[in-house]
Amino acid sequence: MIPQRYIIATLFIAAMLLLFAVVQAPRPVSSGGVSTAESPAIMNLGGYESLTEFRLVDGWAPRFQGARDPDQSEAWPFEGGFGTPWEPASPYLADQGLALNGPGGRSEVVLWRGLEWRHYRFDAPLCSARLDPAKGNRLLVTLQMGPSRFETRLLEVPEGRVLWSAQSGPWSRFSWDGRAALIGFFEPSEGHGESRLLLSALPCDAELAEPTLAAWDETGLPSPPRGVATRAEALSEDGQDLPGMRAEIPWRPGDRLWFPRADRLWHGGAQVWTAWGQEGGRWHRLAAGSGFLNAHPPQRMVLVAPVPEGGMIRLVSPLAKVEWAEVAADALPWPAWDPAWAWRDKGALDAWDQRWNERALPPERQRQTLFESYRSEWRSATKLRISVKGWLPKGPEIALREPSGVAWIWVGDRVLLVRLVEVERVRILRKLLR
Repeated sequence: MIPQRYIIATLFIAAMLLLFAVVQAPRPVSSGGVSTAESPAIMNLGGYESLTEFRLVDGWAPRFQGARDPDQSEAWPFEGGFGTPWEPASPYLADQGLALNGPGGRSEVVLWRGLEWRHYRFDAPLCSARLDPAKGNRLLVTLQMGPSRFETRLLEVPEGRVLWSAQSGPWSRFSWDGRAALIGFFEPSEGHGESRLLLSALPCDAELAEPTLAAWDETGLPSPPRGVATRAEALSEDGQDLPGMRAEIPWRPGDRLWFPRADRLWHGGAQVWTAWGQEGGRWHRLAAGSGFLNAHPPQRMVLVAPVPEGGMIRLVSPLAKVEWAEVAADALPWPAWDPAWAWRDKGALDAWDQRWNERALPPERQRQTLFESYRSEWRSATKLRISVKGWLPKGPEIALREPSGVAWIWVGDRVLLVRLVEVERVRILRKLLR
């Protein structure tokens, strides 16, 4: 028979070992623990805090109708990217709300404010919706009012007061600094001539001034392309009614626009480029030249230009002024332009974890974890509503908004807002993109 004192001693030692394991286990090996440094974050994946949810009435969905920017040849993925202002519009608005289209041509934007949903309803389908990137207190929507008829409105948030409205094309966007909105449409052209895009910049926090039109009369720069309007009388009726600082530019398939500041606009065309700035309430060309223009948002503009002796060189310029500096010939080749990219000084990345010369950022692991975590709720929704399989045939839709530390999950009959696990990647992206 084992003496009682040995049994007590054994139990005491076992208790001490258990206590030691509980205290030491969460610490990394480098600090004397028994787990890797990554374990706590990975263990937390799957335990997501739900911040709120919005229940969808049957027939309503976070989808735009016919949304297509003039420089967007392919449909933007429904789940969006980082939610940066240079990306095409997404129905998932940062960490604040959703843009929804429903039956009968009705639509609404719902914003989660003050622990309640605020509704901004419209009697026309939504083509685009954006919150301004600076303060989130302006809502820019573009509505389809009829066949080939569109209207853009700027609303005050949360009051919902319309600050201005104007006829437009099926798109609108904020400047990256959130101080102005860019709208426009294609002017009617006769025959098979080059398309002409009429653009207008309208302020977000100031009264609309008298409309102006770029004259293309800058000293030392090429004369305006044939057919481009330089006088208001040459515009169509809709063009003459368009408010704001207007500029008409030639447009070909493959052209692109960048609006980094309220007073700066860059246009990259077929082997030509133009930089525009505002002066005296009017758009003026700052510079123009040959080459292929692109952007590395939010860092700089870039150019691949020909040289007289043959070949091509790469150049970079600040966003606000035209000051080209040559890139070293042995520098890595840039990836093809895509609005999903966000650039750092020496690298680039996107929300789907594509990378260019980027090794400091940890890999993205939460999207798939969220998909698996909410797949059972998607299955339940498919049994309740037959329409869910049409909207979401493969599972829940996951829209990460890593700079805001949240994700939107559409499971079918409702959309949830959940808090992401605060891993190192989320912390880095918050500093980089907010």
